[in-house]
Amino acid sequence: MALSPLVNPWVLQAFLRNTLWAPGRLEGRSAADLASLRDRGLRGVVRVAGGTPLYQAKYRGIDLGRIRRISDLSVLPLVSKQEIMGGYPEGTLPRGARRRAVPLNTSGSTGKPVMFYTDFVTLSMAAGSFLRELRVYGLDWRRARSAHIGNFTPGKADEVFQRGFSERIRMVNTQKNMLMANTFEPMKDLLGKLDVFRPDAIISYPVTFQHLAHLKKKGLGEHVRPKVLMCGGYVLDEYTRRYVEDAFGCRMVNVYGAAESGADIAFECLEGTWHMNHDLFQVEVVDEHQQLVAEGVTGHLVLTRLFGSGTPFIRYTGIDDWVAVQGETSCACGLRTPTFKHGVVGRASTCVILPDGRVFPAASFAILNYALRDLKTFKVRQYQIVQEKIDEIDIRLVFDEEQRDVGPSVELIIERVRKAYEEKAGPKVKITVHEVKEIPSPAGKPAPLVISKVTLEEGFKLIE
Repeated sequence: MALSPLVNPWVLQAFLRNTLWAPGRLEGRSAADLASLRDRGLRGVVRVAGGTPLYQAKYRGIDLGRIRRISDLSVLPLVSKQEIMGGYPEGTLPRGARRRAVPLNTSGSTGKPVMFYTDFVTLSMAAGSFLRELRVYGLDWRRARSAHIGNFTPGKADEVFQRGFSERIRMVNTQKNMLMANTFEPMKDLLGKLDVFRPDAIISYPVTFQHLAHLKKKGLGEHVRPKVLMCGGYVLDEYTRRYVEDAFGCRMVNVYGAAESGADIAFECLEGTWHMNHDLFQVEVVDEHQQLVAEGVTGHLVLTRLFGSGTPFIRYTGIDDWVAVQGETSCACGLRTPTFKHGVVGRASTCVILPDGRVFPAASFAILNYALRDLKTFKVRQYQIVQEKIDEIDIRLVFDEEQRDVGPSVELIIERVRKAYEEKAGPKVKITVHEVKEIPSPAGKPAPLVISKVTLEEGFKLIE
């Protein structure tokens, strides 16, 4: 049996720092203290980058010893997803990291997966950010029971975390308070497991919560009474939030991270504020020409991870979500952090481009809640928006069969949705709304809310 990494005093110290101290260190911390912490984090990851072949080539001619503060970050060039993909395996492996390195790949939701390296210490910060969220939601991590319904396909982030971290800390944690289950299991089986486990918190994808909520509304899962639902992986639209909250009788909040980030970049508190994990990341926002935008302006996310000893991600553009960053904001939840002004509105690659030149991120084109708000119905239990062509959009609705003859008719709902999207898209776009029996998930991935078959390049060329 392999020894636990915690027998190494340096690893043990880092583990304790990331899981015991880090979760509470945003609370009551002075701006100067936090700035010093962030600067130290940047210097650490720059040192790792200096020993990583991809970055050595990228930074040729740059004196990395002069990168001392976050304000120095703009000296460094942006790094793309394609560069990380092209550098794997040897180019993304830091010097001396081979023995402890664990390969990990992204979901590939925007095409070919990105492969890179992580390690036990880096993974421990993912645990720390999760414990921080439980703390903000009023749950004691030592007693709260948490269920993680994720994608445990080998090599994906959830499976790597379980194998590379959770299973290696059994000497200090029996894991009786954590349930891990695969989102691709039959939904009744998943709800059955939750019914036995009785979690206080559940984290999963929007579509998984939709299916579980449907069963919950049918009377299954009597003992599933969580205090909070944490939604990640895809954009959470307001209709799905209302549908799921109605079923479970508790709040549903967003948590936001990526495989490359190694921990959650931001999370939504119970007041509805999207707090950035400012001690763990530096987030910049750029426009289509990769120029920095002003505070509060929506653009493409550029991420620098301020921790970890696996593959560095410094000024990384590969996540490519749309955000608008506000400076430090005081919140009634007690935290004072920079925030995402409108949350995360989706990936640039899942946006809808219209013939008149308008571009809608996924979240702002998911208007089912607006379309049906006066009908006060949850008869639609899942939906999906598919842009077939730049002037042709298909809206697919899954109805609750047991509710078909209750409340507003299926025909009325379809007509309301069609009119709402015609108003949104304009007269040059053909809107088709129809009922489907199910919305299939792609192989190894949950079903997305928005699918666009028009690429950004095709869309802009057609518009021009």
